[in-house]
Amino acid sequence: RFSDAGIGDPQIEFTGGVTAIDIMTLNRAAGAAVTEQGFDMQLPTVANIVIPPVFDDLCVIEIDGLRIKATIDTHKMSWCLHEGDVYRGDFTDYSGVERYGVSINRRDVWQLDDIVITDVPTKLPDGRNLRMWFAEVPLERLAKLGYYGLYKLAFFCMENSHRVGRFSWVTVPAQQIKWERHMDELLPVNNDIEDVIQRAWMALDETGVRVKAETEMLRRGIPDFSRMKSHVFGAKHPVVMWLTEPESTIPFAVIATISEAWLNADTEVSFGEDAFAPIQTAEQ
Repeated sequence: RFSDAGIGDPQIEFTGGVTAIDIMTLNRAAGAAVTEQGFDMQLPTVANIVIPPVFDDLCVIEIDGLRIKATIDTHKMSWCLHEGDVYRGDFTDYSGVERYGVSINRRDVWQLDDIVITDVPTKLPDGRNLRMWFAEVPLERLAKLGYYGLYKLAFFCMENSHRVGRFSWVTVPAQQIKWERHMDELLPVNNDIEDVIQRAWMALDETGVRVKAETEMLRRGIPDFSRMKSHVFGAKHPVVMWLTEPESTIPFAVIATISEAWLNADTEVSFGEDAFAPIQTAEQ
């Protein structure tokens, strides 16, 4: 069931410069809890979605006793661009640090108030297409959002922005992300649940992008701009990223990063399994 009653929207917090929300794996994990474990679940109304077919196909449900985990992993995708249209470059971010950037030729750019938006076509290893979105959002605006508000922002950017034009090039920050959060706001209205954990990973460079998100649930008692011709995402503000199917505006893995998370100009990106393994904590 979907209701906002008793569920708050905690203000986002950046861990290592990263914060994120994924509604798709949350929806699928809760659905498995209901159908496979037989207990009631309440999610916020923002989670009442129909998951687009590609992401539904990619979703893997794992059940181990009373532990349920839903994972969507794109594996490494290629950029659907002509040869030479994407290349490695450097940029100076809004904090004044030189960063590793990925420059892309001839991209359409949209604007929503003070937010600048673009998208880049990608291709899954099996050939199916997705779209990778980037939105440069002022930090003061981003910092006021809750996690579900961050998700709504991604949706709102796609639905309400106006096209500025085709820029000769855009640059986006390279990424190497590993992040997790305990969704404590869901616990007061779900008495059977001990913990809900979301995790997100991303690797992004000029050769491609990989995005992975998962939601894990533990049953109680179980341990644990128009005249411009180019734009640099991250030169003025933090960057929010997400994926969609080509004909859909339902976001997968909305990940926001501030300059603290971005790679220095002389570093490399890893798409390997070690980079996409869960974060090891002291309890583990």
